[in-house]
Amino acid sequence: MPKQHGIGPNRGQFLWLVANTILVGLTVGTERTIVPLLGHQVYHVGALSTLAFIASFGLAKAPLNLVAGRWSDRVGRRRVLIWGWIFGIPMIALLLAVHAWWAVVVANVFLGANQAFAWTMTISAQLDLVGPHQRGLAMGINEATGYLGVTMATWLSGYLTGFVGSTGAFTFAAVVVGVGFITSLLFIRDTRAWVATETQLSTDRVHDAEVRRHSAWRSFVYTSFQEPTLSAASWAGLVNKLADTVAWGVLPLYLAARHVPVMDIAWVSGSYTGAWGFGQFGTGSLSDRIGRKIPIVTGFVLLGAGFMGLLWVRGLWPWIVMAVVAGGGMALLYPNLNSTVSDVAPPDRRGSILGVYRLWRDGGYFVGGVVVGVLLSLMGSFSTILVVVGVVWVMAGILVVRMRETHGPQKLSRVSEM
Repeated sequence: MPKQHGIGPNRGQFLWLVANTILVGLTVGTERTIVPLLGHQVYHVGALSTLAFIASFGLAKAPLNLVAGRWSDRVGRRRVLIWGWIFGIPMIALLLAVHAWWAVVVANVFLGANQAFAWTMTISAQLDLVGPHQRGLAMGINEATGYLGVTMATWLSGYLTGFVGSTGAFTFAAVVVGVGFITSLLFIRDTRAWVATETQLSTDRVHDAEVRRHSAWRSFVYTSFQEPTLSAASWAGLVNKLADTVAWGVLPLYLAARHVPVMDIAWVSGSYTGAWGFGQFGTGSLSDRIGRKIPIVTGFVLLGAGFMGLLWVRGLWPWIVMAVVAGGGMALLYPNLNSTVSDVAPPDRRGSILGVYRLWRDGGYFVGGVVVGVLLSLMGSFSTILVVVGVVWVMAGILVVRMRETHGPQKLSRVSEM
């Protein structure tokens, strides 16, 4: 029997996926304030080694996005989601039991696997449930709730570390991983029936049939280089995470060098992820009304402007304001890149093509961990942030030229007539 798409008809399952997304965000958010400071102040490693934990995270997450996406097209989203939470268990064990910097780096490999399998599947499953009419809204809700989880954990981990040390923050992460595993096992259902219904309603069956014949390598080449919009989105995703590497790994060091207390650093970092998170409640649905391209390009411009402002203002509140500007830029671009890729991908190959996009996007963490680490060693935090701002603004120009609009009233009306 054909399945009805939309948030309303699938409210219960959609909300369970929202809850799971919050838990995924809480898991990764635990590290955003404290781990760079642990490397610098506790383990006394150099700048390049400090960012090794981000590189290991990206090196694991990027290719596993591809694996997760292709696997989920074959076996369904739920099974892959459960494995995502299983990967969180060794991460927690390393952080709590082994007090050495190498253990933090290895733990982030498992964190990358957790995020690749779990977060990718909540995205894919929610897209399956809602269909094309509410795709932007669904992505806005997914990314917003996930990054609100990141924000809550960023603030909370800073306070827990300030009062009881890093063990308190990592214990909190252990509880989150346990709840995530139990809820995904007991309450999440598979969405393959919704994929089958959407496939029957596809309006571009010649294109879809061609893409279905792609091997894994052919799908990678098509998404990464051949199709202009998919490739532009993929490159933009990489630059997006390159910039986030600065916010995650360089900004805390930049502020610490100016003798800013750890709790104030948590406020600045949390304001960035908070604006990113809250903003996506509106920016996803905005793209359902006006299209994807304008919010994405505007987001890159604002992201660069916020980082630039962080270099030139002084004081906690001005830093918070600039962090909010950068986070607002992320809110505009982040969910709508996912939506753009989903607009172009055939429904029954959505997982695979999203996997390629997310391979590029989260590869930005590996590239950022290495490149930003080298720049930080050679140039210092101020010049490193300045260089990345330039890269972000160049990417905005590339998007203007290469990316086409993928969502509009005419496209939706054709779907409605099927």
